[in-house]
Amino acid sequence: MSNIAVIGAGTSGYLSVLYFCTRYPEYNITWIYPEDNVTIGVGESTVPQVAEFLEDLGITPKEIINDIGGSLKLGIKFEDFVTTDYFHPFGIEDDEAALVEYIMKHNKIPDDIMSYDISFHFNVANLAKFLDNWFKRFDNLTIERKTVKSVDEVDCEWFIDCTGFTRAFVNEYYTDNLQSISNKVPNNAALVCRTNIPDNKRNAYTTCKAMDYGWIWNIPLRDELTLGYVHNDKYDVKDEFLNYLEREGLGSPELREVKMSTGRNKNHYKDLGNKKIASVGLSSAFIEPIESTGLYLTVFGIEKLDQLIHKKITADEYNSIVNYEYDVIVDFIAAHYKFGYRDNSYWNFYKNLSVELYKECAAYPTRSWNYVLQNKTLQVTELQKNKLKNAKPYSIWLNNYLKGQK
Repeated sequence: MSNIAVIGAGTSGYLSVLYFCTRYPEYNITWIYPEDNVTIGVGESTVPQVAEFLEDLGITPKEIINDIGGSLKLGIKFEDFVTTDYFHPFGIEDDEAALVEYIMKHNKIPDDIMSYDISFHFNVANLAKFLDNWFKRFDNLTIERKTVKSVDEVDCEWFIDCTGFTRAFVNEYYTDNLQSISNKVPNNAALVCRTNIPDNKRNAYTTCKAMDYGWIWNIPLRDELTLGYVHNDKYDVKDEFLNYLEREGLGSPELREVKMSTGRNKNHYKDLGNKKIASVGLSSAFIEPIESTGLYLTVFGIEKLDQLIHKKITADEYNSIVNYEYDVIVDFIAAHYKFGYRDNSYWNFYKNLSVELYKECAAYPTRSWNYVLQNKTLQVTELQKNKLKNAKPYSIWLNNYLKGQK
C-alpha cells in the first residue's frame, strides 16, 4: 500500500484530500492540517470543470446549493471594459452557449438547467465545513494537526504541497522557480467585503465591472453578496470602491485587503528518489480572478498529477501541460484589459502589451476569445426560445429548488 500526504488546509488542500481519498481507496492518505492555518476566505466564482470535478467525486449540485449555500453561475457579465457590456456564457457547443447567454440576459431559469454545462458560486468556508463532515466516511484518511517545515518530517511516497502562496516545499529544490506575470497582468491585491444581497443583484452569473484602476467582482451567493476590487497595490482604490458601494445601495461594509502572489512555478514536481513532491493550487500557480480560474487551475493540476502518479504522463509532460494551460490563460486574461477604452496609467499599461490571441487551451475555446475580443453574441433560434417559455425568474427558481420542487 502506498502513502500520499497532503500538506495544507486551504481549498486546494481540501480538494486534494477529497480527490485522493475517493480515487485511491487502497492508499493511505495523510492530511497535514497546519496548526496556524489561515484561509483567504472569499466567495468563489467557479467554472464548469470545477462543478464536474465535484460531481464526479460525489458532491451533487443539490448539495452545493442546499448545503454549501451556493448559487447558479451560467457565465460572466462584463461591464464597462469596452463601450458595450457583454456576456461570456458557459456551454459545450455554440448552440448551448447561445442559449445560456439568452438565459443570462433574461435571468429566467428553465427547469432543465442542471443538464447544461454550467457552474456555481459558493463560499469556500462553507465548502470546508461541508467537507469536514464528508471526510468522516473515508477509512483511508488520517488527519494530523501540526506544522511541518521539511519533507523529511512526513513518511510518504507522494508529498502534495498545498501551502498556498508560501510555496513552502517544491521551490526549495529549485533556484528561481517562480515565473512572475507582473509584466502582463500586474494586479496583486483585492479589497473585499460581504453584504446582504439585494434583489437586483441576485443573478445567475458573476458580474465584473471595470473601474479606474482595476475591476470589481459581484458574486451573488445564495444568502449574501461578495464583492472585491482587484487592482495593483500601487494604486489606492478604497475611496472609489466605497463610492461604488454607496451608489449601488450596498452600504458601507467592512473592507479587508487580500494580497495575491501571481505567477507560476516553472517546475511543479521534484523527484527525491524515495519521495516525490508536487505543488497544487496556489503553491503551483495563480492568476488574478477575472475569469474565475483559481479553482480551475487547482482541479486541472490535481487531475494531471493523477496521470503522473499512474505513469500515464512523464514528469516533463506534467510540467509542460500545466504550464501551457496557465500561459494561455494569462494571455486570455491580459486581452480583457488590452482593449479597454479608459485612458490612464493603469489601463494604458496594457495597450501595447504583446498578447498571443486566439490560442486555445482546455479551459477556453475560440468561442471564448470571440466573446472577449468581439463582444460576440450568438443567435438563438425560435425553437430554442420556445423551450424557455416556462422558465422562471431566477429568484423564484432558486426558492423552488431549495424547497425541493426542482
